[in-house]
Amino acid sequence: MENLHIEFWHWLIFGLLLLALEVAAPAMVLLWFGFGAIVAGVVLWLVPPLSIGWQIIIFGVVSLASVFGWRKSRFFREENITSDTPDLNNRLRSHIGREYALTEAITNGRGSIRVGDTAWRVRGPDLPSGSQVRVTGVDGVIFTVEKAG
Repeated sequence: MENLHIEFWHWLIFGLLLLALEVAAPAMVLLWFGFGAIVAGVVLWLVPPLSIGWQIIIFGVVSLASVFGWRKSRFFREENITSDTPDLNNRLRSHIGREYALTEAITNGRGSIRVGDTAWRVRGPDLPSGSQVRVTGVDGVIFTVEKAG
């Protein structure tokens, strides 16, 4: 391995290649290994007699530190992701707060409502058919409701 000779520009090209591959595989991982390769190239440019072993160690340490640093950063956490339509992909939760008329009376805590062309099971206090109810939650595929108004 000591006979292997790598120039600084090899690391830079390798780093740029990894950064370009990140565009095709957007998992935010290749980016950090590309960064590690570029740092290894810059260190080799500054310290030319650096052995290949040290170059690989620098590449590995910088890459892994970058990956773990990103994963622990405040930018990666899901709670920082905001949306004006947080229930866009959750059809049932998008009905919370809306009011509907019971199409089937709630008896023994169970009944149904019609939303568009779909009948939904509901759970709530006993109410007669036609009563207005407000959706307060979702339990699986069953709406939890309360009397509206």
